[in-house]
Amino acid sequence: MKFEDQAKRLFEAHYNCAQSTFGAFAEHFNLDLTTAVKIAMPFGGGIGHSGGMCGAVSGGIMVIGLARGIDVYDKDKKEACYALAREFLNRFSALHGSLTCPGLLGVDIGDPLAQQDARERGLFRAVCTQLVVDAARLAAEVLELDQDEG
Repeated sequence: MKFEDQAKRLFEAHYNCAQSTFGAFAEHFNLDLTTAVKIAMPFGGGIGHSGGMCGAVSGGIMVIGLARGIDVYDKDKKEACYALAREFLNRFSALHGSLTCPGLLGVDIGDPLAQQDARERGLFRAVCTQLVVDAARLAAEVLELDQDEG
């Protein structure tokens, strides 16, 4: 199954944007889904519903770290990982015009009333489903992962 299909399936199962994007890669990187969604959970809603960076974006960045992060200092590998993160961010921003929840949704979900309004209007399902799909696809692309492996 493609990473983007798995991300969509997770989002439709009520995982947040970060969980859905990061979780879509769990099996590929031999990480159990339970651990993956726990790690990604607080990044949803623009990080804790603060309206910051989109959870789908955060999830994609976590995937890049999982794939290319270092555990022993290596300047070249560190810079290569940062370069992939920048490439992912640039592609996502070019596609959607923003990296933040308010910029993507048009409402400040850090405001509880605006968040409730967005929920009642179905904005999260209407907009965020595509964001997790695109984030998963872009992460796979920058990492040059075979989409049919997911």
